[in-house]
Amino acid sequence: MAGGKTTGAATKHDYASLELNLPWREQVWQGENWILDLNHAFSASGFWDENSVYLLSWSPNLVFSWRNHNSWYPYFQAGLGIALFSDDRFESKDDDPYDDGTTDMGSYAQFESSLTLGLVYGRFGMRARLYHYSNGELASPNQGIDVAEFGINYRF
Repeated sequence: MAGGKTTGAATKHDYASLELNLPWREQVWQGENWILDLNHAFSASGFWDENSVYLLSWSPNLVFSWRNHNSWYPYFQAGLGIALFSDDRFESKDDDPYDDGTTDMGSYAQFESSLTLGLVYGRFGMRARLYHYSNGELASPNQGIDVAEFGINYRF
């Protein structure tokens, strides 16, 4: 479970997400102290301001983590996947005379890229993640949005 805000866009939507990570290929690589896994990440997310926008996404994620899981250990994660939005426009109240508070994504289908820094203790963890959503110039316009989130997780 995670929450955050859009950044680097004309809109300032609040954001919440539920994510399910499933192993795809464990131990793609392992070193003396680090291990690299490949996971599937499935997400359902929502954005709220003047309008509400929802998304479903799937993204393969490379997870680089400390091999010897003692108590606390760090991990880094990078993903690149696809997302389907319920609307292609984000609208916010905006008092800026040079900006109308609208971000036009250009299409409902978007690419999702993410970078994560996290910390795990036992079955619990916390993370900071940055997302970027863009249609990759497959549609016009292609304003895109960025999302900064903080999340907590539980490993079943």
